[in-house]
Amino acid sequence: MNSASLDEPSTVTVTSDDGARVTMHHDGAHVTSWIPSGTTEDRMFLSARSAFGRGASIRGGVPVIFPQFASEGPLPKHGFARTTRWSLRHVEQRHDGARVEMELRDDDITRAIWPHAFRALLALRVGGTTLDIGLTIDNTDSASFTFTAALHSYFRVRDAYRTDITGLSGTRYRDALQHRTEDTETNPSLAILGEIDRVYFDVAGPLAIREPERGLRIVQYGFRDVVVWNPGENGLRGKTDFEAGEERHMLCVESAAVQHPITLQPGEQWVGQQLVTAVPSGRET
Repeated sequence: MNSASLDEPSTVTVTSDDGARVTMHHDGAHVTSWIPSGTTEDRMFLSARSAFGRGASIRGGVPVIFPQFASEGPLPKHGFARTTRWSLRHVEQRHDGARVEMELRDDDITRAIWPHAFRALLALRVGGTTLDIGLTIDNTDSASFTFTAALHSYFRVRDAYRTDITGLSGTRYRDALQHRTEDTETNPSLAILGEIDRVYFDVAGPLAIREPERGLRIVQYGFRDVVVWNPGENGLRGKTDFEAGEERHMLCVESAAVQHPITLQPGEQWVGQQLVTAVPSGRET
């Protein structure tokens, strides 16, 4: 059964021995806050107008995208995992940080949308300046199934238009703002100058989100693609779950499996991981 008991708290907050802290919601197994050790600044963006609760799409944090990325298929946009209540499986305090695991299994509701038996596990570890998020998908069905997935991470930045991303040079991408045409990134760093919506394919190495006084280093495993998104001022128009001006304080850099959908045979397992580390300026790469 997917749903947590009615008297169970809607969020779980864990703090590592060194003071790093993360908050995770049962709804969507959704991380909404990450404060690295030694700082008081949250590195996750969360809109002041975000909705919460059963069935809501939380605007910010780390939505879990499964079993469909965006509208690239017949299912609801971004699938159902981000709007379904997960079960808390494990909380643990260890020498290398605090750990949380949440689980989602198929039920009558999910099978009505996507007719497959599965088990999804979101495992999170926080400690020091690192946030480690792993998504595991098990095929518990008697037939194969195919899916796409992503960790749709919204990172909080002080000024998106003074922020750039390294690690994408030489990578082919699809640009949603240019009629989904494809091109190759030729710039050594990608500056955020306004609205952007791209999927970068087969990203080989680590990425860095660089701000003038701080940065984030991102390493991914299992996920082959990276989505870069900022709605820009124009993109916020008509979105009721954003406040005006919030686009300047967020940047989505998502670990994703989009170009090559994943097929699992019965009994097979897939694991995708996003490892994010806060670093001082100048030490991002």
